[in-house]
Formats: sequence, C-alpha cells, structure tokens
Amino acid sequence: MLLCIDSGNSKTKWALFNPAGEIDDFGNCLNSELTDTSLPQPSQYQRVIVANVAGENHQTDLIKNLANPAAPIHWLQSPAHMTGLHNHYQNPQSLGCDRFAAMMAAYCLGYGACVVVNAGTAVTIDALSIKNKRTDFLGGLILPGFHLMQQSLALGTAQLPATAFKSDLANKSLFANNTEDAMQAGALNAIVGAIHEMLTALSAFDDSRPSIIIGGGDAALIKSALTVTNPCTIVDNLVLHGLYFIDRNLQSESQ
Repeated sequence: MLLCIDSGNSKTKWALFNPAGEIDDFGNCLNSELTDTSLPQPSQYQRVIVANVAGENHQTDLIKNLANPAAPIHWLQSPAHMTGLHNHYQNPQSLGCDRFAAMMAAYCLGYGACVVVNAGTAVTIDALSIKNKRTDFLGGLILPGFHLMQQSLALGTAQLPATAFKSDLANKSLFANNTEDAMQAGALNAIVGAIHEMLTALSAFDDSRPSIIIGGGDAALIKSALTVTNPCTIVDNLVLHGLYFIDRNLQSESQ
C-alpha cells in the first residue's frame, strides 16, 4: 500500500492506494489541525509520497505525525521530465509540486491536451500540450482562489463587506445589483475568464480542441460557470492521483 499526502495552502489530504491504483482510505484536515489528527497507521502502508507546499514547519509536523522510520518518505520536487511529460518551467524545481502532480494525473489518466485547473485557496490554471508526439507542460497562471479574493477585498477596503457564499452564484447575471453579488461575481468571473483565455491560447498552440480538467474544493462552482463546449471533467483528488502515478514511475525506474 502507498500513502499519498497532499499538503496545500490550507488543507492536508491523504489517501491509501492499493496496487491497482484504487483509493482504499481517504482523509483530510486543516493544516492547523494536523498535530491533533491521526494519519493512517504505519502497518497500513509500505511507502509515503508527499506534495507539500505548506512550508518547512508543516513538513516537520508531518514527519512527527507519520512516525514510521521503516517507511521511506519521498518529498516530491517537480522534475524537468518524467515518463514522457516535459516540464517547461524556467527552473523546473521551482514549479509547485502539487501542480506537477496534477499535470501527471491528467497525463496518465489519458485526457490528452488539456487545461488543468486546481481550485483551492489559490487557483492554478495550467496548459498540457500534446503536439508532434510530445507531451509538454507549457506553463500556466496562478491567481487567488474564489474565497481568498473575497477575504482580500473585505480586508483591504474600507466599505466592502465580508460575504457569505451563495450557491446559485453561477446562475446570476453579470449586472450584479448589490455589493455582495458584485464581489462574488467579480471573483468567479476572474477565474472563469482566465480559464477561457488559457483554453483559447492552448487551442491555438496545439491546433486542437483541449479538454478542461478541474480539481479542488471550488471545482463544481467553476464548472457550472464555464460557458464552453469543450469537454469539462471534475477529477476529485487530482493531486493525490498524480502522486500515485509519480510513485509508480519512481518504482519502475528503481527496478
């Protein structure tokens, strides 16, 4: 069994994968609650792979929580290439390892050319190109997530309020007639507009019809607001699945 851990900006998620790539157990917690949270028992897994973008202190807390020196831990750093996927970041290791894992998931799950969206505290919008028999991560965008945009407006302005999330937001008119709707529609359409722009750019680069893959807590909200005919799929736990495929590749290379 393989324990995959995705430590993002706000939450830590984990999954136990069996050899067939199926999730046998899953859990999550706020990063601030990690020291009081029980991760899977050491007897349940043989290896650990971690995508941690929450910093060194969080890594220390993870090590203490795992407390299983017999199980090797692989702390993922984004490589320049892996199993046919080429990373075109200027400094490949500076690419957030969660972004690389999400791209690996899209690549290994066979989605072809696609825009990969990870919608959490921050939103990443990345381009996976398949051209001339090569698969390339071209680069992408990072912007504040839906809720972070709301918080920044409330904290950084004198009169804009903290807002309560509205589940029907995607169906509302752009002509928002109250401040809360205007703030939320602005945030949502900033994200959706960025996805549209990336989709247009990738379509022109690849001369293809890319799909859209969305993971993260706001995936359903974003998908409901997109007005495209391209195939659009929500993939739960995109980073965790990518970690599984990365570990499988690492194990294959070591044999």
